[in-house]
Amino acid sequence: MKKRLFITLLMSTLAATASHADVLSVDNVTSDFRLFITVWEGEIDLKPASDDKVRVDVECEQGNDAAREVNEQGLRVISSDQSLPELRKSDDKVTFKAAEQAGVCQIEVTAPQSVRTQLRINDKGKITVSNWRARVTTWSAGGDVTLLDHQAPFSVTAMSGDANIEYRGATLEADSAATAANGVVKLSLAGEPPMTLRTQARWGEVATDLDAEFKREQIDNASWSVATLAGGGPIVTLRNLNSDIVITRGD
Repeated sequence: MKKRLFITLLMSTLAATASHADVLSVDNVTSDFRLFITVWEGEIDLKPASDDKVRVDVECEQGNDAAREVNEQGLRVISSDQSLPELRKSDDKVTFKAAEQAGVCQIEVTAPQSVRTQLRINDKGKITVSNWRARVTTWSAGGDVTLLDHQAPFSVTAMSGDANIEYRGATLEADSAATAANGVVKLSLAGEPPMTLRTQARWGEVATDLDAEFKREQIDNASWSVATLAGGGPIVTLRNLNSDIVITRGD
C-alpha cells in the first residue's frame, strides 16, 4: 500500500511539471542586424560568439499552473505554439521569444558582439551581458541586470534589482543610462573616459571614489548631481527611484 501511494505521488509530481530544452541557431548574422531576446520569467546570459551565428541554448520548466491550463471547451492543454520558445531571422533582425506559457526559462545566448541587442524579462529574472561591443538595451521587471567588461553605449533598467555596469571603454560613443527602482545603481569605470555623469538618487545617496567634482544642477525642474570627466562627452544618466547610486574606479 505504501509503495503504491509513493508511486502515485511521484507520478503526480512529474505530471505537474514539464520541461523543454533545445538549442536554436541562425547564421550569417552581421553588424547590420539587431537582436531581440524576450523571456517572461527566468535568466538571460549573453556572451560573444566566435562566428557569425546566433545560438540560443534554452531550457524551460513549466509548473503546476501550466499543467492545469484548460481551453474554452474545458479540455486540458498539453502543449501549444505559445509554450515553445522560438528563434526567427528576418531581413535585418533576429528575434527570440519565450512567452509566459513556456514557463521559467534559462537562456544562454551567443552572438556576434557587434550586433545591437535588446534583452527583456517581463516578470522575475536576471540578465547578464559579458564582453559586449555594441549598444545594448536591457529591461528586467524583477531581478539584477549586469554588464561585464562593457565597451559600448547602454540602457539598463532594473525595476526590482540592482543595475550593475562595468564599463571598460576608453571612450563612449553615445548617451547612455541606467535606472533602478528597488535596488542599487552601480557604475564601475576604467580610468576616467570623456563623459558627463548626471545622477539622481531619490531616497538614497550618490557615493563615489572619483576625484571629479559633482555640482548641483536643475534639469527639467529636477535636481541632479552632475560631473564632467576628462573634459566631458556623452551624457551618462544614472537614476535611482528608491535607493543609492555608487560610482567607482574599476581595474
